This record gives sequence, C-alpha cells and structure tokens, in this order.
Amino acid sequence: MTTLAMNTFSPDLLASRLGFGCGRLKGGGDKATSLRLVHAALDLGIRYFDTAPPYGLGTSEAVLGDALKGRQEPVLVATKVGLARPASPGLLQKARAVVKPLARCIPGLRQAVLKGMARHAAPSNLDAAFVAQSFATSLQQLQRDRVDLVLLHEARSQHPLDPLQALFERAIDQGRLGAYGSSTGEPLYQLVRFGSVLQYRCPPPDATWTTVDPSDVLHGALRFTAPAIRQAMALDSRLTDQLTSLLPRGTEPASASGSLALAYALSRFDSRVLLSTNDPRRLVSTVEQLRHITASPGWRPAMLNLHAAFAPTGAPCEP
Repeated sequence: MTTLAMNTFSPDLLASRLGFGCGRLKGGGDKATSLRLVHAALDLGIRYFDTAPPYGLGTSEAVLGDALKGRQEPVLVATKVGLARPASPGLLQKARAVVKPLARCIPGLRQAVLKGMARHAAPSNLDAAFVAQSFATSLQQLQRDRVDLVLLHEARSQHPLDPLQALFERAIDQGRLGAYGSSTGEPLYQLVRFGSVLQYRCPPPDATWTTVDPSDVLHGALRFTAPAIRQAMALDSRLTDQLTSLLPRGTEPASASGSLALAYALSRFDSRVLLSTNDPRRLVSTVEQLRHITASPGWRPAMLNLHAAFAPTGAPCEP
C-alpha cells in the first residue's frame, strides 16, 4: 500500500501542509470565479486540491481539470468515490440561481433547501463496479491520467471493502493512482478506516487529547474552530492582544478568525489542513494573513495560550 507524500514540492509550510477544498467550485455562470479561485490558490503556493464527483453540483472535478490545464506547478490532486455526481448539474445550477437571491430575503430558506437535498441524496455506493466507473470518470473530468489520492466518500461499516483494496492496488500498479484512504464530513470516530490516508473533521479546540497522524487530512477549521476563537478573544483581552500582534498591522483580529483557526490547526497537528471558500479575495487575504502569522516567532507560543483558553478547567494543556 502506497503512502501519500506530504512534503513533495516545497519546504514552505503552506505548500506542504495547506490544501484547497474544491467543494465550492462550480460550472455555468460561476465557472469564471471558480477558475480564479484555483489560480489564486496556485499563486499563493497551495499545491493540494481536494475534490469529489458530487462537489459543485457535479461540476467541481471538470472545473478543477480546466483550471489546472496549462499550469506548470506540480500539484497533488485528491478525489473521492462512493457518492454519485448529480445526473443534471445544469438543472441544479439553474435552480441554485433562483434560490440564492431568495435566500437573502427569506430566513432559513437556504438551510431548508440543504436539508431537503440531504434527505434525498443517494446513499454511498461502494460496489466495486460502481467505484471503478466513478474513478475512470473522475480521471476524464480532471483531464489526468493519474490522481494522487482517492478516498472512500462516507463509507459505512456494512460496506465490503476488500474488493476495493484490490481495485486500488491494481490502479497503483498501473500508475493511475498514488494512494487511497477514507473520508467523512464527521469527526474521526465516525470514520470507517481504510487505506493509508484518513480525512475527517478537524478535532474541536476543547478536545483534551487527540491523536492525529501526519498523513491525515483535516477539514472544517474555518467552520468549527474560527467561532471558538472569536469567543475566546471576547473573553480574554490579553489573548486578543497577543493574537493581534501576529497579524499584519491594522488587521482587526475578529476579521482574521479564519486565518487564526488555520494557524491553530497547523500548530496543534502535523497533518494537512484544508480550507475552502467561494471568494478569491477572501482566499488571498486569509492565506496572506496565515503566512504572516506562521512566520512570526510568537506563533506557536500564542497558539499554546489559545489552546489553554479552550481547555476545560483543570484539564492539562496539550504540548
């Protein structure tokens, strides 16, 4: 079984540890912005891209393939198998265009639509024939002869995985695949372990102990850790001052909670960390702030103090 290299291209921390989650790359009227997102990520030094057949209403892989075409930077591309891509991405794009402006005016509409889509989403299909076809289609969509990583998408304990291991080992032998593993949108304990790479939700800041392997991939730091950082700063002015000192001059710390969350995850764990956004300008500002933070000699001491603020009373702080 092959292990995915984590520091293939550059000793730079962000190039070796930061990845871009491509769930918000979309085609249609959003394609131009999506292409700018990928190009901005490349220009910022990001070299790892995580996608999947259903991402971007079924268009993420194709958009990523177009965005990488003609670029000279060496990259790592990860995709997934198990969840089908939507049958009519164009129709879904049109429906989204109708719902999006309405959601700004009708409280709760967006969440209601997302819950409805989740209820009607097809369950994971990890039949070997389906997976083989999904993998072949992903290569076509990505316009690549090989991907560096393929992950099972929301595998369940009842799924027979031995045939998939044999399938992926053959793909490695054929030069079409670098490594394989398992992924979930949930925490690690809900992940079905498989292969050499595990992708799961970034452990919460108040976890008293967590073992994260360097080969793991974490997501959700912006969504779940950033709010906790804002709350910690609201309760401790000295911590706020210390975190502010890490940021570019004139940056409001509350507006930089996303970059602080990524800096916290990169300090606490040795694994790769994903970020995702649909705004190229936000991507640039977040990564530039993150680079400024991690270049500061006060970065790791500040992150230790931040973690101490999260620790339950009486609980030992992690090293």
